[in-house]
Amino acid sequence: MTDTRQLDLWRTLLMGEEQVFAAPVVLRRHDQRSLRNWAQQREAFNTEERLERLHALTGGWPWLVDRAHRLHGELGDPDEVLRRLAGMLTDRSTIRAFVEATGVYAHPTLAAGYQAVAGKFQSGLAEADGIVTAIAYQAADEEAGRWVFACLDALQVFDREDGRLRLEPLLRECVASAV
Repeated sequence: MTDTRQLDLWRTLLMGEEQVFAAPVVLRRHDQRSLRNWAQQREAFNTEERLERLHALTGGWPWLVDRAHRLHGELGDPDEVLRRLAGMLTDRSTIRAFVEATGVYAHPTLAAGYQAVAGKFQSGLAEADGIVTAIAYQAADEEAGRWVFACLDALQVFDREDGRLRLEPLLRECVASAV
């Protein structure tokens, strides 16, 4: 188990620079299906509308899903939980805490790479090679571009659609408002 405080280890594992007897297993954000399963296990957010809103308000990010779970335990009212979650996402300190929890700002190189992608592609789809090129251009180093892309990908900052990537919208909006 590792986190962004061990980026040198990430480089070894993600880039295959050395032969090691370990393999990275990336923990994933919830997609709509896994979030539905999560909600069913907890008997919460039991309508399609609530599940869609929960996914829209959390992006499937564990940090935000955990907040929803805690609020549901305290309040017991899924509609009130969703209202409070929406309110949390307008609070600058909560937004900053969420962005920090994603790991995007764990290292200046990661933050700069994320900003390079956001600046170049905004909310549009892009090929992985184009994203790597944008990061490499910003870093002035192709190898660093590949490494930062691998880290950002492991941090789950991209949504995939038809083999192309885009920045996950909720995180993109939060990063933009946290700056």
